[in-house]
This record gives sequence, C-alpha cells and structure tokens, in this order.
Amino acid sequence: MFKTIDLSARAGSEIRADRAGLINGDYSKEIEKLLVERSALVFRELFLTDQEQLQFAKTIGKVVPLGEDGVSKISLDPKVSDSADYTRGAFFWHIDGANDALPAKATMLTAKVLSDEGGDTLICNTYAAYEDLPETEKKALAGIKVRHALEATQRLVHPQPTAAQLTRWRGRPSQTHPLVWAHGHGASSLLLGATCLYVHDMSYEDSSMLLSRLQDWATQDQYVYRHKWKVGDFLLWDNTGTMHRADTYALDSKRLMHRTTLHGEEPVS
Repeated sequence: MFKTIDLSARAGSEIRADRAGLINGDYSKEIEKLLVERSALVFRELFLTDQEQLQFAKTIGKVVPLGEDGVSKISLDPKVSDSADYTRGAFFWHIDGANDALPAKATMLTAKVLSDEGGDTLICNTYAAYEDLPETEKKALAGIKVRHALEATQRLVHPQPTAAQLTRWRGRPSQTHPLVWAHGHGASSLLLGATCLYVHDMSYEDSSMLLSRLQDWATQDQYVYRHKWKVGDFLLWDNTGTMHRADTYALDSKRLMHRTTLHGEEPVS
C-alpha cells in the first residue's frame, strides 16, 4: 500500500504506506520524486525507533554521522542536547547545511516529546516561490551570490555578540552560493534563510532589503505547509528546495525531536 494525500496546494503531502515496505526501501523512488514535487512528506504517528529511522534514511541517501550514529536529539534543554543554544536559531527560516559546499539533501524528524504550546514545523516551497516570480525579477536575480555563515543565524539569537562569540562562530565553515539554485532536474529554487550574511557586490542596505523582500515572498501562505505535531509523527522534507523553521515555543520546554540528515548530493549552481 502506498497512498498520498495532498495537505495544501503547493507543499506537504501525507503518505500512507505499509511500515515494513517503507523502512526497507520499497518506496524509495516514489519518495524521492515526491520530495521534489511536494517539499514535505508526513507519516502520521509512525513511532519509528532510531534504528528504523536510520534504516529508512539509508534507502534514500547517505546519513550525516551526527548524534548517535546519525540520530541527533533536538532540544532546547542543555541536559539533553549539547547544541541547545544553536537550536534557538531554528525559530528562523533556514536551510540545513547552507554554510557547506553541498547543502543537505533532506532532513527528517520523529516527534518524541511535544511542547505545551507552539512548536509546529513550517516548510516553504522555494521552487514554487521562484517559479511565480515575474520574469523581470528572475532576470535581475541571475548571477547574484550570497554569503552564508553561522554568524548570520546566531546574530538573530544574540544581537550584540561578544568578541569570543564572533570568534567561535567565524571558526565554523561559511560558503558563497548563487541566490538562485538551478537544479540538475531542470527546476530552480531560491537559496535563502537565516544563514544569509550578505549579498556580494551590494551595499548593506540593498543587500538586506533584497533578502528580506525575497524571504517575505517565499514564505507567503500559499507556499507554506504547517505541520501540527502528534507524538510519533515522522516528517521528511527536501532540504534543497525549501526553507523551514520551528514555530516558537517556551525555552524551558521539554520538546524533543530525533533528527536524521542526509548528505548533500548536488552542488549549488
């Protein structure tokens, strides 16, 4: 059994499939195709174990070895996650791995503990957002390049950083990418988000306005799928043609997600 139910017009589909077939990769080709077409795929109350999540992940890509054998605990509780402070950056629209030469292919989460309020995950389809831009705008964006860095994200969380914080952030990888990602399958997407530090060869004023205006455009309701979690839900999204963020929730919440990320496979061009 493999059935899809679209949850909004431009992004998000629920997948109903037999558990064993899903985990064993029987539907890997269909899932990879749907990821590009629908941006985010939802498997309701699947209750995957970490081992099952990893087994499934390996059917559609190569797992990034973060956390325990590829499963990271995503929490704002420093007793649970040693990257809790960085996790606060997830409240802002972003792309995983935008600071790397190859941004992550896909990201997946299993909900273990939910916040009392907030904590939805929002995913916007940056293929659709680019497609709908006027042709004059598309021509104007051609050739524009953007610097992506951890500093940009962390300045949203810590707007007046210390020298020590800046030194630590700037010790992490940063990367320049085209603003428009022309993919090998023929479609193009916008590469935006909280990692954007500045636009090359553009004043600060013009750079910040361009990035803000395009992000406003790409995150309009018609391009966004909002996932309201239930414990056990499994959510998978195409990281190369989307942005995502977590809706705000209490900083002392015990919200816990188990995340697996897939290595990037396509250079940004």
